[in-house]
Amino acid sequence: MKGLYDVTQAEKEVMEKLWDQQEAIKQSQLLALFEADGKEWKRQTLNTFLSRLEDKGLVTREHRMVKAVFSRDEYNYMQMKAAVDSMYEGRLSNFVAAFAKKSAINKNEAEELIKILENY
Repeated sequence: MKGLYDVTQAEKEVMEKLWDQQEAIKQSQLLALFEADGKEWKRQTLNTFLSRLEDKGLVTREHRMVKAVFSRDEYNYMQMKAAVDSMYEGRLSNFVAAFAKKSAINKNEAEELIKILENY
């Protein structure tokens, strides 16, 4: 499994657009989506973000088409797994205990977690 992906806010915005598309999209179409949202990025700006994401193994580009390598859920899982591995000795129970201690989980959330765990 890959490690934690360090992405900038702008790179995350690019990923969000790609995930919303679910399939490969032309780079020009992707740029148009940002323009529709009021982003005044130049073609080269988007190309720079895509190059960085490609170097990180998060996107692929072929014949001016670009797509996300991982789904949003896969990406989020890998990020969470890397964080649990590095900060909580790879133990989800340590993560949940630390989170519950600082976040004051309410009774409904605790019951929901118990149900999830019982189903596994």
